[in-house]
Amino acid sequence: MYPPHGTLISRRTSGGLPGAKMKTAQDFDSLQEELLKARALFADPHFPPHMQSIYPSGRMKSDRFPGAIVWKRPTDLCKNPKFIYGEARRHDLDQGYLGNCWFIAASALLATEHNKLFQRVLPMDQGFEEGRYTGMFRFNFWWYGKWIEIIVDDYLPTDGHSLIFCSNKERPNEFWPSLLEKAYAKLHGSYEGLDGGQIQDALVDMSGGISEVVNITEKQEVPPDLYNLLSKSHSMKSMIGACIYRPNNARQAEILKNNGLYMGHAYSVTGIHQIPTGRGVVNLLRLRNPWGRGEWKGPWSDNSPEMNYLAPELRDQLRFTRKEDGEFWMSYEDFVFEFDALQLCHLQPDSFLSEIADDEHDGRAYEPQKQMWNVTVYHDAWIRGVTAGGCGNAPHERLYWKNPQFFVTLDIPDSVLGKGDDCTLIVSLMEKEKSAQVSGKVAVGFDVYKLKNNYRKPLSDSRAPRDALLLTRRSGQYVYYREVTKRFELDPGTYVIIPSTFHPHEEAEFLIRIFTERRVDSGVLDDHVEPKTPVATPKDLIEEIFLKRAGSDKRMDAAELRAFLEELSGAEMKKPIIFSMESCRSLVTLMDEDRSGYLSLDEAKRAWKEIRAYREVFKQFDADGSGRIDTYELATVFSKLGFPMTKPVLTSIVRRYGSRDNLITLTDFITVICKLTTLYAVFHQQQRKNGQSEDTAEFSLMEFLKTTIYM
Repeated sequence: MYPPHGTLISRRTSGGLPGAKMKTAQDFDSLQEELLKARALFADPHFPPHMQSIYPSGRMKSDRFPGAIVWKRPTDLCKNPKFIYGEARRHDLDQGYLGNCWFIAASALLATEHNKLFQRVLPMDQGFEEGRYTGMFRFNFWWYGKWIEIIVDDYLPTDGHSLIFCSNKERPNEFWPSLLEKAYAKLHGSYEGLDGGQIQDALVDMSGGISEVVNITEKQEVPPDLYNLLSKSHSMKSMIGACIYRPNNARQAEILKNNGLYMGHAYSVTGIHQIPTGRGVVNLLRLRNPWGRGEWKGPWSDNSPEMNYLAPELRDQLRFTRKEDGEFWMSYEDFVFEFDALQLCHLQPDSFLSEIADDEHDGRAYEPQKQMWNVTVYHDAWIRGVTAGGCGNAPHERLYWKNPQFFVTLDIPDSVLGKGDDCTLIVSLMEKEKSAQVSGKVAVGFDVYKLKNNYRKPLSDSRAPRDALLLTRRSGQYVYYREVTKRFELDPGTYVIIPSTFHPHEEAEFLIRIFTERRVDSGVLDDHVEPKTPVATPKDLIEEIFLKRAGSDKRMDAAELRAFLEELSGAEMKKPIIFSMESCRSLVTLMDEDRSGYLSLDEAKRAWKEIRAYREVFKQFDADGSGRIDTYELATVFSKLGFPMTKPVLTSIVRRYGSRDNLITLTDFITVICKLTTLYAVFHQQQRKNGQSEDTAEFSLMEFLKTTIYM
């Protein structure tokens, strides 16, 4: 069985890429109380009113800003600032001199379609009223599996008179849009971190929902029932955005087309409606440009013949207003022709387009609500030299199996719930974004295998043919989206999910969410086995060379051990092993049972016996005899020696001993094994001493320092 070959989709976004994150541990209530008592205004030390909070890279885009930037509080900009007027509206948000149309479009959707969720993101117990205004505001975001609170002061970037980023042009004294933008910028490390991104990412961060992207660049492959599926998904409160890709060779961030639409730009889908006409039913979509201006000029636009001649009662159904506010209607057919991608965020797994489609095709009644779903979340990482195996393309097929692996057992079919004979499984893979200083993201995807048995060990190039069925499902082509989600209908059984980057050796942290309609057994596939004592090997010339190299006290220090090992290995193996002084110091401390700082003859014999055993196993993986092996092989090598390693331990070993090109030397490998052997012994000795069992051993601070420093 061979690993799958990945296919990559080139990066084509409606802007750049999100940047760094900064999380703080500020306590809003305590700070609020202190500020009110002191009659002081908050100034955030973690996100100060400084250019570093806007463009830390220093790459200021000269065409984006009108001149010098002046930070001002809302109380300095108008006489009667308000946090929010009544209920939020999608027209409250207008994009400024920042390429964050994706965030503005997402915020507009949240503001008008999900009031309770909106109030979770923007708590309403804050404002500019006397008795609670302290210049401090708080916002909540769903950040990779949990809700976190972000606190900001209300210093905002201006040109000296007006806000230069997000604002409400109709109500310039309403400030929730600009403060929400600032909080999201703080979460990303700077305003620069918002300069380009994907609508669905912002929607997920403000809801905890699941994203779905529908690529409609290939017009002939667009599902014929997509409009109906979108309409029903919208009725289930899914939030929908759309974008037009920018040409790969474009220099401008956004490019105006003759019809009024912009390439390289994101829009909110704010309405879906069907109206009868003399020529039949027309499917319409309402979209909003986050700029608050710049509208579609084609059929069904504000001043089009179609809208002018439409019956007044039908215009009322559309809630049509003819004004330059960035919002417009267009036909579904024109939408598909002009746009390149739909970006959705579902608050419930039942609203996936594929879920709705399956319900319709199976002839079952459409249900707007179903039972609660079970969600299992795992945090993991692709680590160079350990788990960054790539997608399995040649010549790195074997590395594919080094990727993290997760199992899920689906044992009760949906027929028990009155649906079908399969089990529904939704897998969501989310890459955790890199810092703003690291350019670009990685392309990600995942594969799903069905196991022939329930043997829960990681699949490998040797185990996969024996223990797994052929590749069952794939997430599709590898993409640069932050989140990749796929819904599957699978037979009952145990499945292995293998997420990966497209290229090997690419490092990234990720979150994987597994949605099932019932609680299931799932977990991480990893090796957890107690170590075995390595097989002893014959000794030769040991005592003779020991006496020659040891001091008059018949003991050896690190320098003497180095000479001893070099001579003995040359005599027995015809090729001397030259350890560094640092390695020899480690070997002395690791083999020194009486903690004297020297090795006796018996301790030297034990050291040599183990070195020989470890070298023999190492040689099996050192095909070219270079004295170095690939760190991706370490898990297998350790298993052969009776030391199966978990990924966190392997990561520590590779970080400490691996080279830049993912190689580890024989001498460093031996040092690691000797250290592991001693650590296990110390751990179990402490367990016995304190009468503990399983995976716990108790150390006092001094015991811990004594043990670790000597090693």
